[in-house]
Amino acid sequence: MIKAYDFKSPKKFTKERMSTVENLYDSFSRSLAPYLTGLLQSYCEISINGIQEMRFQEYSAELDDRSLFGLITLAPENKDYSDAPMIFEMDTSLGFFMIERLLGGAGTEYELHRDFTDIEKAMLHYLLEKITGFIGDAWGGYMDAEVTLTGLQTNPHLLQLGAAEDVVILVELGIVVNELKAKLHIVMPAPNVEELTSRFGYKFAMNRKNKDEAKAAERQKYIEKNLLDADVEMRAVLHEFYLDAQDILQLQPGDVVPIGKNMASDIQVYVEDMPCFEAKPGHTSMHKAVRISKVL
Repeated sequence: MIKAYDFKSPKKFTKERMSTVENLYDSFSRSLAPYLTGLLQSYCEISINGIQEMRFQEYSAELDDRSLFGLITLAPENKDYSDAPMIFEMDTSLGFFMIERLLGGAGTEYELHRDFTDIEKAMLHYLLEKITGFIGDAWGGYMDAEVTLTGLQTNPHLLQLGAAEDVVILVELGIVVNELKAKLHIVMPAPNVEELTSRFGYKFAMNRKNKDEAKAAERQKYIEKNLLDADVEMRAVLHEFYLDAQDILQLQPGDVVPIGKNMASDIQVYVEDMPCFEAKPGHTSMHKAVRISKVL
Protein backbone atom coordinates (compact mmCIF):
# COMPACT_ATOMS: atom_id res chain seq x y z
CA MET A 1 0.00 0.00 0.00
CA ILE A 2 1.33 3.47 -0.94
CA LYS A 3 0.70 6.25 1.58
CA ALA A 4 0.95 9.98 0.99
CA TYR A 5 3.78 11.61 2.94
CA ASP A 6 3.13 14.97 4.60
CA PHE A 7 6.34 16.98 4.10
CA LYS A 8 4.94 19.80 6.26
CA SER A 9 4.79 17.46 9.26
CA PRO A 10 7.67 15.00 8.85
CA LYS A 11 7.65 12.03 11.21
CA LYS A 12 10.81 11.92 13.29
CA PHE A 13 10.07 8.99 15.59
CA THR A 14 11.14 5.49 14.61
CA LYS A 15 8.95 2.43 15.10
CA GLU A 16 11.30 1.30 17.86
CA ARG A 17 10.87 4.60 19.72
CA MET A 18 7.09 4.42 19.32
CA SER A 19 7.19 0.84 20.59
CA THR A 20 9.02 2.01 23.70
CA VAL A 21 6.35 4.63 24.39
CA GLU A 22 3.62 2.04 23.79
CA ASN A 23 5.21 -0.39 26.27
CA LEU A 24 5.46 2.37 28.84
CA TYR A 25 1.78 3.32 28.64
CA ASP A 26 0.67 -0.29 28.33
CA SER A 27 2.16 -0.72 31.80
CA PHE A 28 0.26 2.40 32.90
CA SER A 29 -3.09 1.14 31.55
CA ARG A 30 -2.65 -2.30 33.14
CA SER A 31 -2.00 -0.63 36.50
CA LEU A 32 -4.79 1.95 36.31
CA ALA A 33 -7.61 -0.38 35.21
CA PRO A 34 -7.77 -2.54 38.37
CA TYR A 35 -7.42 0.54 40.57
CA LEU A 36 -10.46 2.16 38.94
CA THR A 37 -12.32 -1.16 39.12
CA GLY A 38 -11.88 -1.20 42.89
CA LEU A 39 -12.50 2.52 43.38
CA LEU A 40 -15.66 2.70 41.26
CA GLN A 41 -16.92 -0.81 42.09
CA SER A 42 -17.40 -1.32 38.34
CA TYR A 43 -15.29 -3.44 36.01
CA CYS A 44 -12.94 -1.20 34.04
CA GLU A 45 -10.92 -2.07 30.95
CA ILE A 46 -8.24 0.19 29.43
CA SER A 47 -6.35 -0.39 26.19
CA ILE A 48 -4.07 1.61 23.89
CA ASN A 49 -5.89 2.76 20.74
CA GLY A 50 -2.83 4.28 19.10
CA ILE A 51 0.13 6.66 19.30
CA GLN A 52 0.50 9.63 16.96
CA GLU A 53 3.11 12.24 16.20
CA MET A 54 1.50 15.60 15.35
CA ARG A 55 1.79 19.34 15.77
CA PHE A 56 0.26 20.87 18.90
CA GLN A 57 -2.12 23.01 16.84
CA GLU A 58 -3.52 19.84 15.21
CA TYR A 59 -4.25 18.39 18.62
CA SER A 60 -5.78 21.57 20.08
CA ALA A 61 -7.95 22.12 16.98
CA GLU A 62 -9.82 18.85 17.64
CA LEU A 63 -10.63 19.57 21.29
CA ASP A 64 -14.21 20.04 22.49
CA ASP A 65 -15.21 23.22 24.28
CA ARG A 66 -15.96 21.15 27.38
CA SER A 67 -13.04 18.96 28.31
CA LEU A 68 -11.11 17.95 31.39
CA PHE A 69 -7.33 18.25 31.52
CA GLY A 70 -4.77 17.39 34.13
CA LEU A 71 -1.59 19.48 33.81
CA ILE A 72 1.37 17.30 34.76
CA THR A 73 5.12 17.81 35.12
CA LEU A 74 7.69 15.01 34.86
CA ALA A 75 10.90 16.02 36.64
CA PRO A 76 13.80 13.53 36.19
CA GLU A 77 16.13 13.22 39.17
CA ASN A 78 19.02 13.27 36.71
CA LYS A 79 19.36 16.98 36.01
CA ASP A 80 20.96 16.26 32.64
CA TYR A 81 17.35 15.87 31.49
CA SER A 82 14.88 18.73 31.17
CA ASP A 83 11.58 18.77 33.05
CA ALA A 84 8.80 17.61 30.73
CA PRO A 85 5.27 19.06 30.70
CA MET A 86 2.41 16.71 30.00
CA ILE A 87 -1.36 16.92 29.44
CA PHE A 88 -3.75 14.20 30.58
CA GLU A 89 -7.12 14.63 28.84
CA MET A 90 -10.29 12.88 29.96
CA ASP A 91 -13.77 12.88 28.41
CA THR A 92 -16.18 14.89 30.57
CA SER A 93 -18.62 11.97 30.45
CA LEU A 94 -16.05 9.84 32.27
CA GLY A 95 -15.55 12.60 34.83
CA PHE A 96 -19.29 12.78 35.59
CA PHE A 97 -19.47 8.97 35.73
CA MET A 98 -16.65 8.79 38.29
CA ILE A 99 -18.21 11.50 40.44
CA GLU A 100 -21.60 9.76 40.47
CA ARG A 101 -20.07 6.39 41.37
CA LEU A 102 -17.99 7.91 44.17
CA LEU A 103 -21.14 9.52 45.58
CA GLY A 104 -22.98 6.19 45.60
CA GLY A 105 -24.92 6.59 42.35
CA ALA A 106 -25.46 4.01 39.64
CA GLY A 107 -23.24 5.81 37.13
CA THR A 108 -25.96 6.35 34.53
CA GLU A 109 -26.16 10.16 34.45
CA TYR A 110 -22.93 11.09 32.70
CA GLU A 111 -23.98 12.73 29.41
CA LEU A 112 -24.30 16.15 31.02
CA HIS A 113 -23.79 19.33 29.00
CA ARG A 114 -22.64 21.67 31.74
CA ASP A 115 -19.47 22.75 33.51
CA PHE A 116 -18.16 21.01 36.60
CA THR A 117 -19.00 22.60 39.95
CA ASP A 118 -16.24 23.57 42.39
CA ILE A 119 -16.97 20.50 44.53
CA GLU A 120 -16.84 18.26 41.46
CA LYS A 121 -13.54 19.84 40.41
CA ALA A 122 -12.10 19.10 43.86
CA MET A 123 -13.13 15.44 43.52
CA LEU A 124 -11.64 15.26 40.02
CA HIS A 125 -8.42 16.86 41.23
CA TYR A 126 -8.13 14.05 43.77
CA LEU A 127 -8.75 11.43 41.07
CA LEU A 128 -6.25 13.00 38.69
CA GLU A 129 -3.62 13.02 41.44
CA LYS A 130 -4.11 9.27 41.81
CA ILE A 131 -3.91 8.77 38.02
CA THR A 132 -0.75 10.91 37.93
CA GLY A 133 0.77 8.52 40.45
CA PHE A 134 0.26 5.63 38.03
CA ILE A 135 1.88 7.64 35.23
CA GLY A 136 4.83 8.19 37.57
CA ASP A 137 5.02 4.45 38.30
CA ALA A 138 5.10 3.68 34.56
CA TRP A 139 7.97 6.11 33.93
CA GLY A 140 9.64 4.93 37.13
CA GLY A 141 10.16 1.54 35.53
CA TYR A 142 12.64 3.22 33.19
CA MET A 143 14.09 6.15 35.10
CA ASP A 144 13.99 7.93 38.45
CA ALA A 145 11.59 10.84 38.12
CA GLU A 146 8.99 12.78 40.09
CA VAL A 147 5.66 13.12 38.30
CA THR A 148 3.25 15.66 39.81
CA LEU A 149 -0.14 17.12 38.98
CA THR A 150 0.31 20.89 38.80
CA GLY A 151 -3.22 21.92 37.89
CA LEU A 152 -6.64 21.12 36.47
CA GLN A 153 -8.09 22.86 33.43
CA THR A 154 -11.50 22.69 31.74
CA ASN A 155 -10.94 25.34 29.06
CA PRO A 156 -8.98 23.93 26.08
CA HIS A 157 -8.13 27.44 24.87
CA LEU A 158 -5.95 28.01 27.95
CA LEU A 159 -3.74 24.96 27.42
CA GLN A 160 -0.03 25.71 27.07
CA LEU A 161 2.31 22.90 26.09
CA GLY A 162 4.42 24.81 23.59
CA ALA A 163 4.11 26.75 20.35
CA ALA A 164 1.43 25.83 17.82
CA GLU A 165 4.01 24.38 15.42
CA ASP A 166 5.76 22.28 18.08
CA VAL A 167 5.57 18.52 17.57
CA VAL A 168 3.91 16.45 20.29
CA ILE A 169 3.37 12.76 20.93
CA LEU A 170 -0.26 11.82 21.59
CA VAL A 171 -1.14 8.52 23.25
CA GLU A 172 -4.82 7.58 22.93
CA LEU A 173 -6.31 5.13 25.40
CA GLY A 174 -9.78 3.62 25.25
CA ILE A 175 -11.61 2.99 28.52
CA VAL A 176 -14.74 0.89 28.99
CA VAL A 177 -16.57 0.87 32.32
CA ASN A 178 -20.12 -0.46 32.57
CA GLU A 179 -21.96 0.91 29.52
CA LEU A 180 -19.64 3.89 29.14
CA LYS A 181 -16.96 4.01 26.45
CA ALA A 182 -14.60 6.98 26.62
CA LYS A 183 -11.13 8.12 25.60
CA LEU A 184 -8.07 9.26 27.50
CA HIS A 185 -5.29 11.26 25.85
CA ILE A 186 -1.76 11.79 27.13
CA VAL A 187 0.16 14.51 25.28
CA MET A 188 3.85 15.34 25.67
CA PRO A 189 6.32 17.44 23.62
CA ALA A 190 8.18 15.20 21.19
CA PRO A 191 11.65 16.59 22.06
CA ASN A 192 11.11 15.64 25.71
CA VAL A 193 9.94 12.14 24.78
CA GLU A 194 12.93 11.72 22.48
CA GLU A 195 15.38 12.94 25.11
CA LEU A 196 13.98 10.77 27.90
CA THR A 197 13.55 7.56 25.90
CA SER A 198 16.92 7.82 24.14
CA ARG A 199 18.72 6.43 27.19
CA PHE A 200 16.26 3.72 28.21
CA GLY A 201 18.19 0.49 28.46
CA TYR A 202 17.96 -3.17 29.33
CA LYS A 203 18.58 -2.47 33.01
CA PHE A 204 15.53 -0.24 33.27
CA ALA A 205 13.41 -2.67 31.24
CA MET A 206 14.22 -5.48 33.70
CA ASN A 207 13.51 -3.19 36.65
CA ARG A 208 10.15 -2.32 35.09
CA LYS A 209 9.30 -6.01 34.68
CA ASN A 210 10.13 -6.74 38.33
CA LYS A 211 8.17 -3.72 39.51
CA ASP A 212 5.20 -4.69 37.34
CA GLU A 213 5.10 -8.17 38.86
CA ALA A 214 5.21 -6.77 42.39
CA LYS A 215 2.55 -4.21 41.59
CA ALA A 216 0.34 -6.87 39.98
CA ALA A 217 0.30 -8.80 43.25
CA GLU A 218 -0.35 -5.57 45.13
CA ARG A 219 -3.25 -4.66 42.81
CA GLN A 220 -4.80 -8.11 43.20
CA LYS A 221 -4.80 -7.74 46.99
CA TYR A 222 -6.33 -4.27 46.64
CA ILE A 223 -9.14 -5.53 44.38
CA GLU A 224 -9.85 -8.50 46.64
CA LYS A 225 -10.08 -6.21 49.67
CA ASN A 226 -12.47 -3.83 47.91
CA LEU A 227 -14.65 -6.69 46.69
CA LEU A 228 -14.82 -8.25 50.16
CA ASP A 229 -15.80 -4.89 51.68
CA ALA A 230 -18.44 -4.14 49.01
CA ASP A 231 -22.13 -4.19 50.00
CA VAL A 232 -24.23 -6.54 47.87
CA GLU A 233 -28.00 -7.12 47.84
CA MET A 234 -29.15 -10.58 48.94
CA ARG A 235 -32.83 -11.57 48.69
CA ALA A 236 -34.85 -14.74 49.10
CA VAL A 237 -37.68 -15.23 46.59
CA LEU A 238 -40.59 -17.39 47.72
CA HIS A 239 -41.94 -17.92 44.19
CA GLU A 240 -42.61 -16.07 40.95
CA PHE A 241 -45.96 -16.25 39.18
CA TYR A 242 -48.20 -14.13 36.97
CA LEU A 243 -51.59 -12.52 37.57
CA ASP A 244 -53.80 -10.57 35.21
CA ALA A 245 -53.77 -6.83 35.77
CA GLN A 246 -57.51 -6.96 36.47
CA ASP A 247 -56.99 -9.51 39.27
CA ILE A 248 -54.24 -7.40 40.80
CA LEU A 249 -56.45 -4.30 40.83
CA GLN A 250 -59.15 -6.24 42.71
CA LEU A 251 -56.88 -7.50 45.50
CA GLN A 252 -57.94 -6.46 49.01
CA PRO A 253 -56.44 -6.94 52.50
CA GLY A 254 -57.24 -10.47 53.68
CA ASP A 255 -57.32 -12.03 50.19
CA VAL A 256 -55.38 -15.29 49.85
CA VAL A 257 -53.29 -15.77 46.71
CA PRO A 258 -52.26 -19.40 46.04
CA ILE A 259 -48.75 -19.51 44.61
CA GLY A 260 -48.73 -23.14 43.54
CA LYS A 261 -45.55 -24.08 45.41
CA ASN A 262 -45.10 -26.96 47.86
CA MET A 263 -44.51 -25.78 51.43
CA ALA A 264 -41.60 -28.20 51.84
CA SER A 265 -39.81 -27.17 48.65
CA ASP A 266 -36.74 -24.95 48.62
CA ILE A 267 -36.77 -21.32 47.58
CA GLN A 268 -34.08 -19.47 45.64
CA VAL A 269 -31.73 -16.91 47.16
CA TYR A 270 -30.38 -14.22 44.81
CA VAL A 271 -27.19 -12.18 45.14
CA GLU A 272 -27.37 -9.03 42.97
CA ASP A 273 -30.06 -10.59 40.70
CA MET A 274 -28.07 -13.81 40.26
CA PRO A 275 -29.46 -17.08 41.72
CA CYS A 276 -26.71 -18.40 44.00
CA PHE A 277 -28.36 -20.63 46.62
CA GLU A 278 -31.37 -22.80 47.39
CA ALA A 279 -32.75 -22.51 50.91
CA LYS A 280 -35.58 -23.54 53.21
CA PRO A 281 -37.69 -20.77 54.77
CA GLY A 282 -38.16 -20.64 58.52
CA HIS A 283 -37.47 -18.38 61.47
CA THR A 284 -34.86 -17.79 64.14
CA SER A 285 -35.86 -16.16 67.43
CA MET A 286 -38.46 -13.58 66.36
CA HIS A 287 -37.14 -13.07 62.82
CA LYS A 288 -37.89 -14.75 59.52
CA ALA A 289 -34.87 -16.55 58.07
CA VAL A 290 -33.69 -19.02 55.44
CA ARG A 291 -31.34 -21.97 55.85
CA ILE A 292 -29.01 -22.59 52.91
CA SER A 293 -29.46 -26.12 51.57
CA LYS A 294 -27.59 -25.93 48.26
CA VAL A 295 -25.02 -23.76 46.51
CA LEU A 296 -25.88 -23.24 42.83
